[in-house]
Formats: sequence, C-alpha cells, structure tokens
Amino acid sequence: MNLKKNIPLFVMAAAVSVFTGCSETKKVSTPEISLLDVNSAPADVTFDWQQPYKTILSSFKNSDQYTPSSMFELRDITNDNIPELIISPSDEVSAQCQVYTMLDSAADLIATCGSYGVLQYIESQNAIGYCYNGESFTIGEYQTFNEGSFNKEFDFYNNEGSASSGALIRYEVNGDEVTLAKYEEYLHPYRDYVTAEVGRKYTFGDDAVNYAINCSESWNTVLTDTQKELFRERLNAVIAEAELMDAAFEIVDLDLNGIPEVVLSTGVLEDSQVRIFYLDEDGIKELNTSCDDDGGIHFDMTSKIFYSTNYEGNVQCWSMAGADISNFKPSDSTMCCGRKYALTAENIANVFSGEEAVSDEEAVSGEENNG
Repeated sequence: MNLKKNIPLFVMAAAVSVFTGCSETKKVSTPEISLLDVNSAPADVTFDWQQPYKTILSSFKNSDQYTPSSMFELRDITNDNIPELIISPSDEVSAQCQVYTMLDSAADLIATCGSYGVLQYIESQNAIGYCYNGESFTIGEYQTFNEGSFNKEFDFYNNEGSASSGALIRYEVNGDEVTLAKYEEYLHPYRDYVTAEVGRKYTFGDDAVNYAINCSESWNTVLTDTQKELFRERLNAVIAEAELMDAAFEIVDLDLNGIPEVVLSTGVLEDSQVRIFYLDEDGIKELNTSCDDDGGIHFDMTSKIFYSTNYEGNVQCWSMAGADISNFKPSDSTMCCGRKYALTAENIANVFSGEEAVSDEEAVSGEENNG
C-alpha cells in the first residue's frame, strides 16, 4: 500500500471505469510495484499491550508522580518478544523506574528499580539493577526475573570513597558485612556484564505517546520483504566499508508518512556522524547529520523536525517533511533515536526479520567479555 499515492490511484481508476463502461473487454495490465508501497499503515498493526499501556501512561501523567522531566520507554526486558513499559518519573538521583508487563490480558507492575530515572538491563542474567556512586560510597541493587516478576537478588554497599579520609572500609551485601572477595563474587555476574540503560526514550506529549504505542513496534509488519532487503544490504555495506566503534541503528519514521527510515549512529564521539537511510522510487538514498552527545539524534513528532545538540548546547535541525526549521523549539513530544541496536550483521538480520536484536550497550559489553 503506497500511503502517498493510494488515493490518487483510486480516483484515476474510478474515472477510467466511468468513461469505458462495458463497450469492450480490454486486457488489464498489472500495476507496477513501487518501492514506496508498504504492507500496511503502522496504525493498522495492533498488539494486545497497546491499550493497557496507553491507559497506564495517561494515568501516570495525571498523577502527582508526573514531573516535567518524566519520560518512558518500550523495551523487551523479559525476553518474551513483548515489550515492557518502563516509566521514568524524573531524572533525579532518587527516581526509580516503574516496569509494567502484560500478564494474561492486563498490564501489571512487576518492578520498581533504578536511579536518575534509568535502570540497567543485564540480559545475560535476565536481570535489572542500578548502581549509584556517591561522593564517598556506592550503593545498588540487582533484581532477577522469575515467575512473572522481578525480585530482589541482593543489594550492596561499600564506602571505598572514604579511604582517603582514613575511614574503615566496609563491604556489605543485603545489609551484612562481607569480605572484599565475597563482595566481588556477588557483583561479578552483574557488574561485569552491565548492558543497556533504559527508561528515558520518549517524552509524555500526546504525539510522542501515539507514536510509541501505535508505530514504534510495527515496522517489521509494515515493511515489505523487498524494503527489508534493501535496508539489510545498505547496513551490511556500512559494516564492510570500515570498522566503526560503538555504531548502532534504529528504525524511525522521521516524516511520519508511514514509510520508516533507518537512523545509523556511527559512534558516540563528538565528531561522530548520523547517517539516515530512506526509501526512494529508485532505491535507498542517504542524508547525513551531526549527532547528540550520546551519538544519536532527537525527533520531534509534533513539528516533524529532527535535531542534534552538541556538547556546547548548539542545536542543528533538519526535516524530511518540509517543515520550517527556523526558530525551532522542541515540543512536549520528542524521542531519542539512533542507538537502539548495535550495528552487527546478526542484529541487522534479526531487526529486519522480526527476531529480537541486541541493544548497542549489550553488544559492546558482550564483545568486551568475550574478548
């Protein structure tokens, strides 16, 4: 279905029918298939979790927990191919994420965890957690998923930061003092395999919520096999071109026309580039931009403008929808994009076939540990 040309083609077909009538039978030629023809509109792809999650987001926004810095994310952290809803109340140090998942036909809270409004997802341990480093101490907690919910595995504390003041160094697990060796034994499977930080991807504006719920998880169904193959080929070609450290990618509809683009982050350094691949009648075309300080870009759904903010706070804007970028100010509907999956051949194959891929942080951690 070509979302841009569907109506004009329908009107043309109706007009031809009126003038030709039934005077003679003519051969009907098969219409040429366009590279912009998708399988369906993203909003036509439905999931059982959509309405329950939307209800929770609305309830949270209308509660006293909501703050101007509240954000949320959809991410499968229970490995069942169904995304969890992760709500970040704020970016303050004490802010813990609320994690909801689908149990039967309802969405239930299965974890509260994190600091600064994010939690760490450790896929290798089927766990989540956080670690806060204070001025003279470190505290944290890890939870593992079992029988439908996350449960505390252990919490930990040390005051190594007090060594310079002559304080007696203590290591604690679950409130009990332990030796350094025992402390390391507890933390090793989690700390040394820390993977993705999740929780702060979308703001709470109506357009952002609508995009996250109704579009963000639909692209594997929306895209045709031909379109997927084109994106696979282009991304694999990038891997073959040069070795990129910390590169990642994500599927995002940057002009909201129902035909998504692929946002490729080439790295996390200040001079890293973001490459945007988009479908054209002739194949894949490319647009290059600068990046945020995390290597990705931001997308404003209300204005249909995507932008990057560098370390000095300077903002650069672009639009694939022809929006006016002069005097741009972000609305309440934005998302961080470009770094959802590490740029690996395995992830490219999985993302464009519907299987679960690995986040950028997860792949980097895995490579380090396997090395």
